[in-house]
Amino acid sequence: MKILHLADSHIGYSAYNRLDENGYNQREMDVYNAFEQVMDFALKNKPDVVLHSGDVFDSVRPSNRAISFVIGQLLRLSDASIPMVLISGNHSTPRLRETGSVFKVLEHIDNVHLAYTGRYQTFKFENLKVHALPHCVEKPIFEVEIKKMKPDKKLNYNVAMLHAGVVGLSVFRMNEFNEQLATTKQLKKGFDYVALGHYHEHCEVTKSAVYAGSTERYGFGEAGQPKGFVMVDLEKGDWKFHKLKVRKMLDLKIIDCKRLSPDDMAGRIKQNLEKAKIDGAIVRQKLINVNRHNFNLLNLASIRKRSSSALHYELRASMQDSEHKVASSTAAFDSLEREFVSYLAKVPLEGVSRKSVESRGLEYLKESGGDE
Repeated sequence: MKILHLADSHIGYSAYNRLDENGYNQREMDVYNAFEQVMDFALKNKPDVVLHSGDVFDSVRPSNRAISFVIGQLLRLSDASIPMVLISGNHSTPRLRETGSVFKVLEHIDNVHLAYTGRYQTFKFENLKVHALPHCVEKPIFEVEIKKMKPDKKLNYNVAMLHAGVVGLSVFRMNEFNEQLATTKQLKKGFDYVALGHYHEHCEVTKSAVYAGSTERYGFGEAGQPKGFVMVDLEKGDWKFHKLKVRKMLDLKIIDCKRLSPDDMAGRIKQNLEKAKIDGAIVRQKLINVNRHNFNLLNLASIRKRSSSALHYELRASMQDSEHKVASSTAAFDSLEREFVSYLAKVPLEGVSRKSVESRGLEYLKESGGDE
């Protein structure tokens, strides 16, 4: 009996205002691609059941494109007769019942089993019972429902799935206002496997209680973390993490600017950029102990040009003002041409060809020297 465990796909997430060749947000497409890789693996390897431990969507009200994408991927599994259990996470659970749930539109899909009402539910697959607890809006309800989760001794295998942090282990929290926390004692109930969601880094919390981690990176706190999913062999009692191919996210070595001139700062930034492989990557450079006057003298156009091969480059400086109080400043760079195309895509145009305006604007930028 084999199960595939994934979580925190956050379909519909977007960032950085960079568009792909079809005019869609590139990060949104990256998130779609990661999820599709998991579905491809499932179709090839045919697990007995797929478990998604919460936050398949990034918000309570995802876009039509996000909903359509998820439906399309679930139909692929359904057509292959691979059952899937999805629970709602804190990102996709409305605080007010009257708001309704996007999960409602997934109910018609064969072989898809949903738990999204904030109540404990079970699903039986031959000699396996899945004990599913979706995100609960209120802590008292969560405490009542998690106590109901007990293995069914009549069956060979029992797997629990929930979307929560872990009490006493701050590293396994996301520090979000509406997260629920389980204790390690609550996770040790005799289940063969506990499929956890919510914490974005893949890790084993207790024996057989595992966070699959998110399928993509959603912030620099996740830079360097491998992203993927878990395949579990219940008969052997073991599991294996499988990495996905996702976009690089680089948090470059921090530069201490306490005794650096503007030219020295620029030189250190240049060195870090040359050492890192930033093509297509999401990149952040932190500067600390920065003199505000020196920062204002930095040649930002030159830095923008050197970082233009990155999908996104962010220069974050912690300033030291005259009263020795620290302030923060962030500059995100993109090529002027790309910024212009991205901006134009959002502007409504009437009575004129968008392609014509884009072409003419790019010509003007080229004539003026672009980033020079």
